[in-house]
Amino acid sequence: MAKTTQTTETRQDTLRALEMLDTRLRWLSAWTIHNANHLREKRDGLKVGGHQASCASITAIMAALYFHALRPQDKVAVKPHAGPVLHAIHYLLGTQSLDQLQRFRGLGGAQSYPSRTKDRIPVDFSTGSVGLGVAITAFSSLVQDYLIAHGALAEGQAGRVIALMGDAELDEGNIYECLIEGYKHDLRNCWWVVDYNRQSLDHTTADRMFRRFDDIFETCGWRVLTLKYGVQQRAAFERPGGQSLQEWIDTCPNADFAVLTYQGGAAWRARLMADIGTRSNVAKLLGSYDDAALAALMTNLGGHCMETLCAAFDSADDDRPTLFIAYTIKGYGLPLAGHKDNHSGMMNPPQIAALRDSLGIAAGEEWAPFGGLGDNVAAQLKAFIDRSALARRSPEPRPPAVPVPPRLPVPEGAELSTQAAFGRILLDLAKSGEPLGDRIVTTAPDVTQTTNLGGFVNQRGLFRRQALADVFRAANIPSAQKWSGHAAGQHIELGIAENNFFLILAALGLAGPHFGTRLIPVGTVYDPFIARGLDALNYACYQDARFLLVVS
Repeated sequence: MAKTTQTTETRQDTLRALEMLDTRLRWLSAWTIHNANHLREKRDGLKVGGHQASCASITAIMAALYFHALRPQDKVAVKPHAGPVLHAIHYLLGTQSLDQLQRFRGLGGAQSYPSRTKDRIPVDFSTGSVGLGVAITAFSSLVQDYLIAHGALAEGQAGRVIALMGDAELDEGNIYECLIEGYKHDLRNCWWVVDYNRQSLDHTTADRMFRRFDDIFETCGWRVLTLKYGVQQRAAFERPGGQSLQEWIDTCPNADFAVLTYQGGAAWRARLMADIGTRSNVAKLLGSYDDAALAALMTNLGGHCMETLCAAFDSADDDRPTLFIAYTIKGYGLPLAGHKDNHSGMMNPPQIAALRDSLGIAAGEEWAPFGGLGDNVAAQLKAFIDRSALARRSPEPRPPAVPVPPRLPVPEGAELSTQAAFGRILLDLAKSGEPLGDRIVTTAPDVTQTTNLGGFVNQRGLFRRQALADVFRAANIPSAQKWSGHAAGQHIELGIAENNFFLILAALGLAGPHFGTRLIPVGTVYDPFIARGLDALNYACYQDARFLLVVS
């Protein structure tokens, strides 16, 4: 967790600083999108795009994660539509330029979605095709375990690999393929944080999914932490009439909650009084809040409450994979909050001017990193940022190339199929003792034997953190496949899921910049199955991951 270097910050000081950062990130991300669409000169006058509401729902989560929970060795995949928030974080850190923000979604400017290859800020994982940026974090964690087991990374240097995801990404099938594969490999050091705003582009999330995600993830060995209520709500629940209020919140349909959020305090009061106003002490409880305070109470969800977020992140202090379901409001803090059209909707000029004025930011000072805070508060907040672990993070390593022999062995025989030759070359490298052979990592989606990787695996073994005996060999049953699993193994066995196959190739191909050791990943598959995983293959190449794909 983030520590100070001179004096011990009180918990409340930290929470106040994080709350200010939440507000700064919400403003800067909204203004960046507004500038691109309403202020920047455009030849065609068309909408540039951007997602102000999707950014606003996750700014508190990202403030708590990046400036409190994140350690220098941790890595994060940011949900695509929160790209402007990531740029705002680096703008506050001083690692993103004003010019890049002003050219957001323009040629040479900050990208729509986080990109390793195009953005100028540090980006751990490109995201864009939803679901893939989430799943690669699990495979990156597996690669980290591989390097630890092979002595290329110290256990104490292990970091968490974290995905920030929109709840609509839970509809992507590759998420569940990844969950199953992760369970097989005893996944650890992986966090997935769900921005559970319950609104996608076209609709609100089905109410019946409540608790289903918990069940699915817990079955696969994950810890599930649900952040539904903020501290204000929890305090209200302890008051007379509070239990009835909590029961109403728990049973309120997602669509109704969104409508009431958009309508505001008076609508909340009318609905609550109509539904539960006759219950004991409810009217008195509601009467203790004016309309603005009641609206703030009803939207004080766990994903917007800094104390709740920090406590949850702090509690997950081991290596168990953890799913955080953080309830949020899409468009939180904006006039778009809760509206069904807010996914692609944007504030108009009067609305963003009103938001600017409410934050005390003077006209013309919209890009000021700490505008509206006053010199003393701005200096304190800047110092808080500079003390964060994120500010101390080193640039990605650039490990040297793997030495390659001047000549590879040529398979013997006057006539040989290319597939057989490939298998023989790998086997000879496995036996050679060359550094190249030690850096090769093979993988296949349940086609290891039939794509001629068997000889390499016989020689080098399956990678398993825990030893896995070959029971057929122990029983003296003859087999060409003499595969044992152990920590020194160099083949990662996968089930039949081509998305997983290409994502682990991507993660292996990023081992150099991510963990400081370059690997030579070799993946084999039949050519008809490339189409099934083509999106993940494109994604892997967009990351600039380096690997060999061998197709039969």
